[in-house]
Amino acid sequence: MERRIIQVIVISTFLLISVLFPLLSLAYSTTSVNPSYPQSNIISSLPSNTNIILSFFIPPKNLNELYLVTQEVANHQIKPLSNAQLISMFSNQEKVNETIEYLESKGFAIVYKSPFEVMAEAPISLVSSVFETSFVLAKSASGEIYYKPAGNVKIPSVLDNVLIGGLTNFTNVSLPLIQLGKLENGNLIPNKQVYSSFVYTFQYSATWYTPKVIEGAYNITPLLNSTADKKVTIAVIDAYGDPEIYQDVNLFDAKFGLPSINLTVLPVGPYNPENGLFTGWFQEVALDVEAAHAAAPYSNILLVVAPSATLEGLFSAIDIVVSEDLAQVVSMSWGLPGILFGASGFYALFNGITFPNYPYYDYYFELGSAEGITFLASSGDLGAYNDLPTVYSSANYPASSPFVTAVGGTSLFANIISGYISTYNATGNYGTEIAWSVNPLDFGVVQGTVSSGGGYSQLFPAPWYQRYVTHSNYRAIPDVAADANPFTGFVIYVLGQEAVDGGTSLSAPLWAGIIADIDGIVGHPLGLVNPVLYEIYQNTTLYHEAFHPISLGYNGYYYANSSYNLVTGLGSPNAGMLGIIIKHLLSKSLAISVSTFELGVFQPWYFYGSTFTIDAYITYPNNTIVSQGSFNAYIYTDEGYLSTVPLSFNGTYWVGNYTITPNDPPNIWEIVINGSSGQFTGVGTVEVDVGESINIVSPIPYPFNFPIPYNSPFGIEAWIYYPNGTPVVNQSVTAYLVSSSGKLLASIPLLMMAPGLYEGNYALLPPLPQGTYLLIINDSYGSAFSYVYFGEYNFGAILTPINDGFPAASPGQNITIIDEVLTPELTGIFTSNVTAYIYNQNGNPIGQVKLTPAPDIIQFGVYLLFFLYYANFTIPFDASPGFYNVIIQSVSNTSTGLVKANFVTSFYVSPANLTLNVKVNSVVYEGEVLKIYANITYPNGTPVKYGMFTATVLPTSLNYEQLIIGFQAGIPLQYNSTLGEWVGIYEIPSIFYGSIFQGSSVYSLAGPWNVIVSGVSWDGYNLYSTPSSFNFVNVMPYTFINNIIINSKSLDSPLLLKINSTTYMLSNVKSNNVTINGMNVILDNVIANTITVKNSNVMISSSSINQLVLENSSVSIIESKVGGNNIAVVANDSNVTIASSIIQNSRYAFLQPNSVIILSGVSMYNVTDLSAIPAPKITYLSTTNVTVSKESIIVNITGEYLRLLGVSMNNKPVSYSVVSSSPSSISLSIPFNASQFSDGQYVFTVSVSDGLPYNLTFNILNNYHLVTVQGRIITLQGSVNLLTAIAIISLIIAIIAIILLFVFMRRR
Repeated sequence: MERRIIQVIVISTFLLISVLFPLLSLAYSTTSVNPSYPQSNIISSLPSNTNIILSFFIPPKNLNELYLVTQEVANHQIKPLSNAQLISMFSNQEKVNETIEYLESKGFAIVYKSPFEVMAEAPISLVSSVFETSFVLAKSASGEIYYKPAGNVKIPSVLDNVLIGGLTNFTNVSLPLIQLGKLENGNLIPNKQVYSSFVYTFQYSATWYTPKVIEGAYNITPLLNSTADKKVTIAVIDAYGDPEIYQDVNLFDAKFGLPSINLTVLPVGPYNPENGLFTGWFQEVALDVEAAHAAAPYSNILLVVAPSATLEGLFSAIDIVVSEDLAQVVSMSWGLPGILFGASGFYALFNGITFPNYPYYDYYFELGSAEGITFLASSGDLGAYNDLPTVYSSANYPASSPFVTAVGGTSLFANIISGYISTYNATGNYGTEIAWSVNPLDFGVVQGTVSSGGGYSQLFPAPWYQRYVTHSNYRAIPDVAADANPFTGFVIYVLGQEAVDGGTSLSAPLWAGIIADIDGIVGHPLGLVNPVLYEIYQNTTLYHEAFHPISLGYNGYYYANSSYNLVTGLGSPNAGMLGIIIKHLLSKSLAISVSTFELGVFQPWYFYGSTFTIDAYITYPNNTIVSQGSFNAYIYTDEGYLSTVPLSFNGTYWVGNYTITPNDPPNIWEIVINGSSGQFTGVGTVEVDVGESINIVSPIPYPFNFPIPYNSPFGIEAWIYYPNGTPVVNQSVTAYLVSSSGKLLASIPLLMMAPGLYEGNYALLPPLPQGTYLLIINDSYGSAFSYVYFGEYNFGAILTPINDGFPAASPGQNITIIDEVLTPELTGIFTSNVTAYIYNQNGNPIGQVKLTPAPDIIQFGVYLLFFLYYANFTIPFDASPGFYNVIIQSVSNTSTGLVKANFVTSFYVSPANLTLNVKVNSVVYEGEVLKIYANITYPNGTPVKYGMFTATVLPTSLNYEQLIIGFQAGIPLQYNSTLGEWVGIYEIPSIFYGSIFQGSSVYSLAGPWNVIVSGVSWDGYNLYSTPSSFNFVNVMPYTFINNIIINSKSLDSPLLLKINSTTYMLSNVKSNNVTINGMNVILDNVIANTITVKNSNVMISSSSINQLVLENSSVSIIESKVGGNNIAVVANDSNVTIASSIIQNSRYAFLQPNSVIILSGVSMYNVTDLSAIPAPKITYLSTTNVTVSKESIIVNITGEYLRLLGVSMNNKPVSYSVVSSSPSSISLSIPFNASQFSDGQYVFTVSVSDGLPYNLTFNILNNYHLVTVQGRIITLQGSVNLLTAIAIISLIIAIIAIILLFVFMRRR
C-alpha cells in the first residue's frame, strides 16, 4: 500500500569502474586492478548455460568528417549519402568483419550488426572461456541482483580498440517514473514505494488526468493534423520492452477515444520483452508510448528497445535511430547524475582499454540534431540533489546535453469544463500550474526528496542559446516543463490495468508529442529546438503567449520564479501558440555546417599545443555558397568565454585555426559560428574535447558504497591517458577536496604506480568537518571530478497533516519528523544523538527538536516506527508561508570516534487553513453514486478554483483510518465554475465493488458514514478537515445495481442465491431496473424503481417497488409497498396476488389487461383510481319491478377485458344465462320466480372482472303478490258495485213509476 517513488532498476553499467562510471560494461586486461562495484554480496555462480548479450562498438574512421557531412545533408547542402557511401567513408568495415569472424569462430551468435556495432549472444561458459574469467550473481545493499565477472577480464588481442559492453548488467541509469497507484472504478489503489514504508499521513488528496484533459490544458488541439502529423515519427528509447504494449495501447485508445496508434516495435538485438516485467521497464514503456501518443495522436510511434538498461545498451538504440534517420523526435525517460561519470576525455581509459565517456555519447546528439532530430529527456524526479549528497553536477544526463531539450516537472491544476475526473470523461483547459516541488513524505536515501530535477551540469559549458539567459558558465536544466507530479498524474494502461503515473517520465514524452505536432504544422523537422525556445523567452510578448511561466515551487535547492528557473525552466507550453510562433520565427536563414579537424586526428579530441581547424560550410536559403560576409567562431569553456576566431573564405569553406595553449581550460569546449551575409544570418555549433582522459576509479561515492569513516584512511586511484591512447607517466597529479562553499580543504599528491595509474591515500581528521567534499583530480593537461562522503547513513522523512502533491502544514499544526541512522560499523540504530533543525525560507532557524527512538508499537493507528527516530514539531503561529528546510543531524560514537551526518529535506508552511462547507444526500445505498458538493474558500471568503482536493468516504467506525482509506477510496474533486463549488461522485462500496471494502457483507457496510474533504490549493493553503466539518451519510443495507437482468444466462451472478434446482432468490438490492425472464425467482427486501417480469413465477416480499410490469407471469406480493409511478402495477396476461401490502402514491393502482389481480388485506394511500381501465358498469336493465310470477331480468354490462364471475341475489348465488358475451360487453338473463319469493326488494350482484374483481349491484322490487291481491279486491269491488247500480236503477225506476202513477192519477 505504498506509493512507489522511483524504480531503481537492476540493469547495467559497465564492468570496470562501478557506479562512478555507469556507462557500459567494459572488459579489461589481466594486469588491471579488480573492478569496483557497489557494496554487494555474492549469491552464487552464474549458471554456465545462461545466455548474455555483448555489444562491440567499432568507432567510425573519422568522426569529425562524419559530423560535417551529416550537417551538410541535413541542411540540404549536399545529397544524402547512400549506405554504400556511408560505409565506404566512415565505417571501419575491416574491423567490423574481423570482429564478426572472430566471434563466430568462438561460437557466438551474431544477433545485430551495423557499420559501427556488433551484438553477439553466447552462454556464460563460452564468454568465460573467451575473456578468461568466471561470472557470479551479486546482490547490492538495495536488493538489486545483477551479474558480474568474478575476477579480472582479459581482452583478446583481436578485439583491441573495440569498445565492449555487456559483461555485467549493473547500472545506475534510473527511471524518472513514479506510479502513484492503480485505478479501479475511479478509485486509487496505491503502489508500494522503493524507498519508503510510509504512505499514509493523516489525510490524503490527489487528482489525475486523461488525454482529453492534457490536450485541452496545454492547448494541443490546434496543432493536430491527421495528414501532416502522420509524416512525423517519435522514437521512444527504452530497455527490455513490455510484452503487452500493443494490448495496453489499444485499451488506452479505446478507453479515451484516441485514433488507433501506428506503433512499431524495433528491438536492437534479441527481443525478450518479458525481461521488462522483472526489471520494471514495462511500466516505463507503457507510460512513454501512451503519453507521446496522447500528445501526438496521429504521429507514428517507433518504440526502439535496447537489449539492456546500460548506457551502451540505450545508446545502441539511439545509434540506430540516428544512423538510419528513423525519426524526427526522440523521447528519453531515463538518465543518471552527471557527476557519476567521474572521468574526462572523449573516451575514458582503464589500463589501456578504451570505453566511451560522456563526450562520445554526446556526439550522437550532435549528429542527430544536425540531421534535424529533436531529442528530449527527463530532468529527473529526485530534485536538485538527484539523491546524491551534493548538487554539484547532479543534473541528469542525457538531459544536460546541450543538444537535448531537458524536460522538468510541474503540478498541473487543470480547469475541468465537462465530465468527471473519476469517471475518465472529463475535458478541460488550462487552469494554473506550480513546480513539482519537494515531497518530504517520501523516505529519502541521501538528500532531498522527490521533485522536478534541475540544476547545473559542470560537464558542459553553457550553450550559446542559454548563456545570456542563465548567466552561468555551465549548462542549466531543465529547459521546459510539463505535468509530472504523480499526485496530478496521468491515467495509462499497463498490463491491462489502469494506473496513475507521474514523474518526468511523463513530461518528456508529452513534450515529444508536442514537438512532433509542431513538426507537422511547420512542415519539416525542427532539430535542436532549444535556440528558438530561448529566443521566444527573450521576447516578453511571445513568451507569455507560448509558455506558462511557473512562479511557485522548490526542488530542494532551487526555487521556481516567473522567469527561467532551475526547477521548471521556461515553463509549460501553450502548444497551439508555441507552434504558430515557432513557424513564424523559423524564417529562412543561412545554413551553417561546422566541424573541426586536425591532421592525423579523427575525433573531436585535441591536446595542448596542437592546432585544430574550424571548417564551416555556409549556404544561402537557395543553397548557393556564401562567399562574402563576416563570420566568427566563438569558443566557450566551463570557465566562460575563451576566444574569438575570425573565419575567412577559402573558396569552399569558412575556416579559422586555434592553437590550444597551456592556460586554456580542459574538457568540453563549445564552438559557436555566428555571422551574417547581407540580410541573412545563421548559427552553427560544434563540441570538442580538450586535454587528457582522467578516470577516477576510487573511491566509489556514497550511497553506492559505504560512507568513508572519519579518521580512517582511504585510497584514491585514477587512470590518466593522452588522447592518442598512451598512458601519462611521471606527471604531477594532485587530488583536491573542496567543500560545498568552494573552500579548498586538502591537497593529496597522487603517485604513479604504473604507466597511467596514479594513487594516493588520505584520512579526514579533526577538526575538518564531516560531510560531502568535491574530489577534483588535476594535472597540467586535464581535470576530472567526483565526490567523497564522510560520515554515516542518515535517511529521513517528514509526515505532514495531509498526504498530497504539495505537502504543507499550517501555523499551529504538527509535523512528525522521522529518521533512520546507521554508522559505517552498522551501529547507531538506538544509540545516536539525532536532532532536527528547522529553517525558514530566509535561512533563519525557527526551532529544533530532539528525535528519540520510536517504541515497538503502532502509532497514529498506522505507523510502526520501530528502529527509527522520531519527534513532533509544532509550526510556530508566527511562521510566514514558504518552503522550510529541515536538517536532521545525527551524531554517533564509533571505534574511530564521533561520526556525523546531515539529511536535508523540506516542507511548505501554508499561509492558513481553507474553509469548507460540504453538501451530500443524507441517505445513499451501497453501490450507488453519491454526489459531493464542497464549497472551499480562502480565509477572506474568495473561492478556491485550483488545487487538489479529495473526498474520502468511510464508515464512522473507521475514522481513525482515514489516512489509509483516503489513499485507497478517496475520489478527486473538481471545480465547477457554474456552481462555484468543488464536485465529485463516489460509488458507495458494495458486495460487487468494494475497493478496500471488497468482500464485506451488505450489513457490515451499512450505517453512518463520513464524507471528509481534504487537500491543498494550488498556492499552498491547506484544507485539513476536523470532525466538526465531517458530513454524515446514512448508507442503507442494500446493494445498488442500476440494471439487473435475471435469466438463464445470469445464474452465476453473485447477486443470486440458489434455493433449489429451479428457484433463485435476489435480496437486499436497490435497482433502477430489474428484469426477470423465464425464471422462478424470490425477491426479498428489494428496492426498485421498475421490476419487469416476463414468462416467470415471482414472489416478492418485504420490498418497495415504484412500478411492477408483468407479462405472461404469475406474481405474489406479500408485505410490500408498491407505487410511486403513474400506474403501480401493469399486468398483461398475468396473475397477481397481493396480500398484506400497501399500494401508494399513484394515480392508478393497476393496468391489468387479460390478467387476474387478487387482493387481500391491501391498503391504498394517495391512489386516485383503482385501475387505469374504466370500471365495468351496467348499461341496461330490463326491469326493476317484478309483478308477474316469473320474470327474466336482462342485464347488459360494458367494460374492457370482461369476464363474468357469477350472480347472486341477497348474497346467495342464483342461476343465470349468458345472452351474449365479448371482452367489452356481457348480456345475461337472470330468471326471477316472483311467486316463490315474498314481495319486497331484492339485491342482485353481478360479479365481473377486467383483471380486478368488481361487484355490480342492482335492486329488483318483487310486487307480484301485492298485485295479485289488489286484483282480487278490484274484482270483488266490481260485483258489489253492479248490484248497487241495479238496486239504484231499480229504485230510480220505481220512483219514476210512482211519479208517473201519481201524475196519471191526478189527471184522472
